[in-house]
Amino acid sequence: MRMISNQTEYEAIMARVDELVEIVDDNTPPTDKNYVELDFLADLIVAYEKEHYPIGKILRSEAVELSSLHEKEFAMV
Repeated sequence: MRMISNQTEYEAIMARVDELVEIVDDNTPPTDKNYVELDFLADLIVAYEKEHYPIGKILRSEAVELSSLHEKEFAMV
């Protein structure tokens, strides 16, 4: 499978995905050409993002801090 090789390609593919999500919905059959294209591009994006935008593990202390911040936000509502 060909991979995304740079940021310009990534942005172009993301723009195409934005177009496709307007066309493809839950009722689109998996054999539809737009569905197939969206599925393929999504796989390319996932692979590119894993390499270039990895999500690291969060420390327990960071999780506790984020949790307490969210609790404060909900208390204000």
